[in-house]
Amino acid sequence: MRALTKTIMAAAALAVLPATANAAPQMLGVVATSQPLKLECGTETCTVELSTFCLQSERDTPDRHYVYTPHDLSVFKVLASNEAGETTEVSLTAAKVRAERGYTAARIEFSVHDLKEKGLSARSLRVADGGVLVPMPVPGDPNPIMEGEVEHVIASLQPVANKIFKLHSNEFEAIKVVSRVLSETPTAGRLKKQDRENLWQNTFGETARESIGPGMHRAADVVGYCQYRTSQGRFFSVRRCLEQRLDGMMMNLNTDYWKAVKPGS
Repeated sequence: MRALTKTIMAAAALAVLPATANAAPQMLGVVATSQPLKLECGTETCTVELSTFCLQSERDTPDRHYVYTPHDLSVFKVLASNEAGETTEVSLTAAKVRAERGYTAARIEFSVHDLKEKGLSARSLRVADGGVLVPMPVPGDPNPIMEGEVEHVIASLQPVANKIFKLHSNEFEAIKVVSRVLSETPTAGRLKKQDRENLWQNTFGETARESIGPGMHRAADVVGYCQYRTSQGRFFSVRRCLEQRLDGMMMNLNTDYWKAVKPGS
């Protein structure tokens, strides 16, 4: 009984100690879109997944839902329509970003209040080149993002990533295309069988065979693989499969980037 009491008292003491903050994770680059990503909107907010990549191999991979701040919101543009069906491009003034799957995906969310006041409905999101996500500061961080670190990443590391993406341009374009297809799938639940089978045509208005370019063909192979594997029951949904394939494609490019920025390379 005395031993049990000591154990309970020790546990209670640990419970009141402040949690030790982990060091800030990696800054993430945001993959620009070749075609706007379809937004998933509710009554208050819109959200969509972004493909991202690690810019700092020396820092840890972010935990799921770690909060990030866009360094420059101007890279994000919302395409919104009015009641007449006319489309306009609107700059984001505020957004919340959280890591979704390590360094390969993040989810951006923003309020639709201002758009509604202008009589606009958000439809899709365009992302320009140069997007960088900075981890939100945490009190007690033993290794926070230091002054000048963001500027160093943008000036010295991001150009190296761009060179790697250019070197593997077909694969990088395929990542953008698969990301676009992913945005057509629900984050929860599954597509109906007919919608899953016609996913490519519903997204691009043409069949995979009609699509032109090596990047499109590579992406079509990925989507076709996921449609087939999902129909076999190997994945709960085509989205889960696309996420897995996207992560693998991005990891491969990120590995080449890490090699390129390694000291002495």
